[in-house]
Amino acid sequence: MAEKILLIDDEINNLKVLQARLKANHFDVVTCDDPLKGLELASSIEPDLILLDVNMPKMNGLEVCQKIKNSYATAHIPVVLLTCMDDIGYKLRGFDGGADDYLVKDEIDYREIPARLRSILRRMRSSRSANPLTGLPGNEEIIRTITETIKTGKLFSVAYVDIDNFKPYNDRYGFSKGDQVILLVAKVLREAIQQKGSPNDFLGHIGGDDFVVVGNPYTMRKMAEYAVRKVKESAPKFYDPEDRKRNGIQGLDRHGTKRFFPFFAITVAIVDIDPKRSPVTPDQIANIASKIKKHLKNSGGNTFGGYEIILNQKKAGVA
Repeated sequence: MAEKILLIDDEINNLKVLQARLKANHFDVVTCDDPLKGLELASSIEPDLILLDVNMPKMNGLEVCQKIKNSYATAHIPVVLLTCMDDIGYKLRGFDGGADDYLVKDEIDYREIPARLRSILRRMRSSRSANPLTGLPGNEEIIRTITETIKTGKLFSVAYVDIDNFKPYNDRYGFSKGDQVILLVAKVLREAIQQKGSPNDFLGHIGGDDFVVVGNPYTMRKMAEYAVRKVKESAPKFYDPEDRKRNGIQGLDRHGTKRFFPFFAITVAIVDIDPKRSPVTPDQIANIASKIKKHLKNSGGNTFGGYEIILNQKKAGVA
């Protein structure tokens, strides 16, 4: 579905040029030369982005932007101001009024505007879906990334990362310490991608103690091995001296039974995908990963692997 742009500008010639340029780049464009009418359209058509000229009669763009951002119905819509004035004080007034970005007419080629708007839309989507604790992209961006990667038709892997023994740790040490564990895992995964992964690998945070890496199938297992090892090395530091001596803690499992839990660790379930041979959806990938993770957890967790884990256990008569 084409992304919808609401273009508000009192200069008709400017409207026509921008409209033609954006439509040629597959945007759905609604134009308006009246700022008051533009406010009504912002609420009624729910655009993905509003491109707003600053210098208009009746109501200037800064005032229109403030009204858009002060309305519950439209506050979430990114607003890009289109201006002739490249003045820092002027820009700050716009940002104070809620503008998300600026385009200076005299400094940008009209051919560049579609690419700039798509970049802004990607940034806004990523920002909105970002996990508040780790700052990593959340579910919306994870699904979008997997979907777009499937469309390329190229081989890729998706690694689902789960923290082992996290609930009993949270129960014993509290949510604040639990958050520190989540931040540690996020940091380790970033480092693992940098050291053993590939430059274009994507890291997202589903929420809680679950993460996702999307990327190169030829480096994914090296990345996972590195991450598992680093978390295992770091985990003891997050426990009190007494628990470190015991190599874990006493706690309740999900059935309410008291038992011993070793130090927290991570389990990484890797799904290798060839979209040309076997078309899949993000949900199907998640289901496969869930099966792999179950087998890994049954083997004790604190490890990584792909579908070969299930096949090997079936051959051994375990599954």
